[in-house]
Amino acid sequence: MKRPLRRKTLMATTTCLAFGLAVVPASANPSTSWTANPNPAAISGVNSGPTSLTAGVPLVCTQSSLQGSMFSAVGNPATVATLGTLTFGSTTSPCQSVLGGATFTPTAPWRFVAQDHNPATGVTSGYLEGVQLSVAVSFCRFTTAGKASATYRSSTGVLSVNSVPGELAVTSALGCGTTITTSTLPVLKGNFLIKILGTSTAPTLTGSNP
Repeated sequence: MKRPLRRKTLMATTTCLAFGLAVVPASANPSTSWTANPNPAAISGVNSGPTSLTAGVPLVCTQSSLQGSMFSAVGNPATVATLGTLTFGSTTSPCQSVLGGATFTPTAPWRFVAQDHNPATGVTSGYLEGVQLSVAVSFCRFTTAGKASATYRSSTGVLSVNSVPGELAVTSALGCGTTITTSTLPVLKGNFLIKILGTSTAPTLTGSNP
């Protein structure tokens, strides 16, 4: 009676292992060669949907823009774009919060650092580094700095910024009470439509491991 039971257990275990190997592909080698087209590309971008910074309370900007350059690079991680000019809000459409209008003053440059590329989707994953924003809302003044997870999809030219708690920190806060303190972990989110400067064409970015 014991042998059939052992055989059935062995067969079940073997089947599970085989199934696991079938559905979990081996990890591809990370990209170490990054190609921008054109190279380099002067780029501009405008927001697609609102850009938000949540730090104690949500601060939302309905108008945002950026300019910079995208370029080929080698290594992993590798800086593949520099954003030298960033604006959040405008005189006609300022950023808003439950505390009133908010003014965002970014310190540039921000840099897009590539870590992974999915050839099936054309999406390059990485993060923005050098992120720094000084924010004024009502009597509150605070500065946040750090990095923010981000992706770039070549087919649409969408740069998606989607930070997670812990990537950004409040480095200083004045007049914010307990709403925003140096213990607050801000979250930055937004999508930007990237184009080659002066055109309606998105630059492409691919990664490979030669």
